[in-house]
Amino acid sequence: MAEELDRDRRELAALAQRFGLPQTVSGADFPPSQTGAPLIVDTGFGDDSDAVIALVAAEPSLTLVSTVDEQDVRRLRLLLDLHDRTDVPVVAGDELDEAVTRVVTSTNGLVRWAGLGPATNAALVVGKPAFAERLVITQTAAAAELRRDLTAARLLLTRAELPKLVRLDTVRHHGLVVSTALQLPFVALRRAHVALDESGRLVEASGGALARVSVKADERAFLGWLSRVLG
Repeated sequence: MAEELDRDRRELAALAQRFGLPQTVSGADFPPSQTGAPLIVDTGFGDDSDAVIALVAAEPSLTLVSTVDEQDVRRLRLLLDLHDRTDVPVVAGDELDEAVTRVVTSTNGLVRWAGLGPATNAALVVGKPAFAERLVITQTAAAAELRRDLTAARLLLTRAELPKLVRLDTVRHHGLVVSTALQLPFVALRRAHVALDESGRLVEASGGALARVSVKADERAFLGWLSRVLG
C-alpha cells in the first residue's frame, strides 16, 4: 500500500508540474488554473436540453464543437447560430483531427475538453501525443453514454492524463459536466483508480486508471449560477 501511495504521489507531482498546478499530495482538488483556456465541447446534442446548448454557446472560451454524428452537424450549426456563435466551428468525422489541431496550435497553453456524449472522439484525440499533453479532459461517465462506444471509453481511461469523470449518478444535468470542465466549484471530485465493467459502469479497481471522479454536486448552487448566466 505504501509503495502504491508513493507511486500515486509521484504521478500527481509530475502531472502538477506539466499542467502548471500547485504540487499537492493531499488528494484535494487542484485549484482553478485554466481560466480562459480554449474550450472544446464534444457532444451529440440530441439528448441535451436547451439550457445546456445555451450554456455552451454563452461560454466566451468556446472554440470548437464536435460530434460523433455527422448528420447532427447541420442542427448544431443552426443552434449555435441562433445563439450568435457563428464564430464557433462544428465538426464531425474526418474533420475532427484538423479542427483540434487548429485549436491546440492557436495557444501555448492548455485546451479544455468537455465530453457530453460517448467517448469516441475523446479517445481519438488523446491517442495523439501532441494532443494528449495539452488537453485537460472532462468526460461524462454516464453508463448509457459510455456503452455507446465502450472500447473508446476504455481507451480514454488509459490514454488521458488524470481525466475528470462526471458520474450522472452524482449529477443530473449535463451542464454540470461543462461547469466541471470550466473548473467551477459545483462538483466535488476525488482521486480514484477506476475501470469500466461490461455494462459501462465506472468501478473502482486497484489496477485501474488514475482519474478524478465526481462524488457529489451542489445542483442548487449550479442552477442559480445557470439562471444568471442565461439571463
